[in-house]
Amino acid sequence: GQQAIMPGQSYELEDGTSSFKDFHGSRNNRFSSPEQAAKNRIQHPSNVLHFFNAAPEASPDSFTRVCEELGVKSPSNVKLFAAKERSSSGLLDWESVNDAMEALAMMNHYQMKNPSGPYPYTLKLCFSTAQHAN
Repeated sequence: GQQAIMPGQSYELEDGTSSFKDFHGSRNNRFSSPEQAAKNRIQHPSNVLHFFNAAPEASPDSFTRVCEELGVKSPSNVKLFAAKERSSSGLLDWESVNDAMEALAMMNHYQMKNPSGPYPYTLKLCFSTAQHAN
């Protein structure tokens, strides 16, 4: 098998950016060394997503609205953790792993409006170890 990703011919895309970018030295690369890769917590897909960095005033309704906007199934259950001042976090529960996977793909990094400041909240999602949101 191929041991490394070989850069192909780089060309300019319609928006003027390059078709290839090397992230080998990026500080966001979590696989730059075996030690770094070992720190990654691998979590198998489940029907419960952990969310964080949501707007502090986020409610179950907010997530339903986001799902409707993105055309994915809404969570069957939402658990909000005790809100911190800066942002909110909690658990979102779907009826199936498939629904949760689709929601994760579509909603991760969704820009939640921020009524009290210029920058939106970038919603972060990951699979949870919890069995249920409640």
